[in-house]
Amino acid sequence: MKKRLYTGIAALAVIIAFYLVLSQAKTPAPVQQPIKKDYVAAEGKVEAMPGFEIQVGSELISRIEKMHAAKGESVAKGQVLLTLEGNDLKAKVVEMEQELKVQKARLEEVRSGARLEEIKKAVALLESAKAEMGLKRLNLERYALLYREGVASKAMLDEKESEHTVASARVREAMEELSLLEKGPRQETVKLYRDSVDRAAAGLNYHKVLFEKTTIKSPIAGTVIERFLEEGEAVVPETPIMTVADTGKLWVNAEVDETDIGRIQEGDPVEVRSDAFTDKVYKAEIIRISDYVGARKIRPNDTSKNLDMKVIQVKIGFKEDARFKIGMTVDVRILPRK
Repeated sequence: MKKRLYTGIAALAVIIAFYLVLSQAKTPAPVQQPIKKDYVAAEGKVEAMPGFEIQVGSELISRIEKMHAAKGESVAKGQVLLTLEGNDLKAKVVEMEQELKVQKARLEEVRSGARLEEIKKAVALLESAKAEMGLKRLNLERYALLYREGVASKAMLDEKESEHTVASARVREAMEELSLLEKGPRQETVKLYRDSVDRAAAGLNYHKVLFEKTTIKSPIAGTVIERFLEEGEAVVPETPIMTVADTGKLWVNAEVDETDIGRIQEGDPVEVRSDAFTDKVYKAEIIRISDYVGARKIRPNDTSKNLDMKVIQVKIGFKEDARFKIGMTVDVRILPRK
């Protein structure tokens, strides 16, 4: 009797266990949904805003003669940062100044025309030539008479005719010279000398501009944040010598995962934090979102982030004065607006 009872209880237990297993199989387990944060986290780098960080270089091939600003020094716009060696250019400027003076003097002399003394001299030469021609004419007439009378030979007559012809030519030359002096210089002559003055002036201006480039000034007011070269080192165009930045014009260049692009927009509020200032959270906002995605450049603090994921550049502007330095890495929290 007891054996049958135990057998029945065992069978009942098997039936109940089977029913429980079957019930669990029909009821799917609830799916765990990831908790969606109410902010977008990203890493960023503090940079100077466009136009407020400028690399200063030289337009000349030269050598640094003197540095006038140290790294970390505040400078005003137009303040001299450094000077290059330029003795050769300075000497050339002096040479061209003298050349310009000479050309101007020559032009003025031509413009003023002939002096009274030159005209008087030309008149005297003309009178002398006329007197000479008159004497030669008388000799020619006398020898012509002697030739007709058979006293003088034909060769002697030809000689006197030649002398008269030469004397006549001298008179014409003297008359033309006097006429030119009385009329003054021709316009072509004046233009020739004026062009010489213009060329000398252009040469002087060219070398002055080159010499001015040996003095390099700051294009903006700011701070010298980097010096790449020192006194005595050679410089060439397109090679930076130092960097000047306005450290009061900063923004954050943040890298936002491409999966979060749809959650943010310009104008969204942002919180900016840094390990350097743990007691302060700076208020900011998105002012620009890039039109393209690219590779990540800033290594995230969150080791679980996919380093191969594409990111979009987001520019974040501060709404209050920030104590950050250019180049610092910061953490940002973008608070998407509903």
